[in-house]
Amino acid sequence: MTPQGNSRHPLIIDALRHGETIKGQCYLGRTDAELTDHGWCQMEDTLQDISISDYDVVITSPLVRCKAFAERWVELQASDTVFLTTDSLIKEYDFGLWDGMTAADIMMHWADELAAFWRSPEQYPPPEGELITEFFQRLQVFLNAQLVSENHRVLLITHGGVIKALTCLNKSKPTSGMFFVEVRHGELHRLVWQRT
Repeated sequence: MTPQGNSRHPLIIDALRHGETIKGQCYLGRTDAELTDHGWCQMEDTLQDISISDYDVVITSPLVRCKAFAERWVELQASDTVFLTTDSLIKEYDFGLWDGMTAADIMMHWADELAAFWRSPEQYPPPEGELITEFFQRLQVFLNAQLVSENHRVLLITHGGVIKALTCLNKSKPTSGMFFVEVRHGELHRLVWQRT
């Protein structure tokens, strides 16, 4: 199907944030951390009344806190019509040297840098961290691919930062707007794009 053939059908993305991890409350980006039992239950509870047959594809981040759950959930659904893919474009934002650290730990060593990051993330990324503009660009690449695909309903198993950034892209908000989007562990967010 061509993009033109998709123009009547919006792209619906249901984005599920992973549950609580063994790392607890920290700046968790590229650091791979498994789900706790509670985190696993948070995701299961959210999807308990959702059928995999409602989706054209399930796409997961390659990080274990997303991928392990996605693989198990798809396996339990035993569906032939829906398939699971892994896409590194929907990995979490990379916090560089801060990755895996708590805010208190960061404040001890990089108090000024952390304040600058919160004030202007585009100008002051974490040390050795991902530029926020590049983070948004890679998510735009992901979106562009989905918009020209045959997919109409997509389930993403991903991260809080990804969902916040996708929300900003969906509402044409600046990158700084992601700090005002709340995304809880195990929470599902629906985003709709009209194809033109």
